[in-house]
Amino acid sequence: MSVEQQIIELLQLVLKHQDKPAQEITLEKPLYDEGLGLDSLCVAELSALLEKTFKKDPYTEGILPETVADIVAFYGDGSA
Repeated sequence: MSVEQQIIELLQLVLKHQDKPAQEITLEKPLYDEGLGLDSLCVAELSALLEKTFKKDPYTEGILPETVADIVAFYGDGSA
């Protein structure tokens, strides 16, 4: 499974856990507000899931990704 697919699955899991509406997740999709609508609780869960899956995450590295593509780019070629 590609890094992109793993991240999309993690985002779908966060949306489900936080009772957010299911939606199509694309690379261009904004993470907050009119995009996926992630709030601080969602971001905390996402950060923990990314850390568990990839052993690092952009949030604890001081990076605030704006789109799904920003998260995928953080992991580059998957050698996280």
